[in-house]
Amino acid sequence: MPDYKAMYYHLSGRMATAIEALDATTTALVTITEKLKLAQQATEEMFITGGTDDDSEDD
Repeated sequence: MPDYKAMYYHLSGRMATAIEALDATTTALVTITEKLKLAQQATEEMFITGGTDDDSEDD
């Protein structure tokens, strides 16, 4: 007879690990997306004003 308890523990442990990795990836993607948006907005502002951005943020 299969050991359903062991299978359940194995599956739930692997799922928890996968969910943690997915959460970390999602957080990183949000951060990257925000940085790209800010870079685009700053560049557009530079183009519109015809100047340079002396207060650039180099995070």
